[in-house]
Amino acid sequence: MQAANEERKPLGVRLPDDLKQWLKHQAVDNRRSLNAEIVMRLEESRRQDTAGAKKK
Repeated sequence: MQAANEERKPLGVRLPDDLKQWLKHQAVDNRRSLNAEIVMRLEESRRQDTAGAKKK
């Protein structure tokens, strides 16, 4: 989770149209904004990577 004093800065990311549309649909299904969906997926990926690194 992000600390209250940390600043969020915009990040321009180029996505293939089909991936962007898929993410938009996932966001709607999960009742999130597109940004929140992307952040949630990246955080989950980071958790999995961190857990995998600890097992090695």
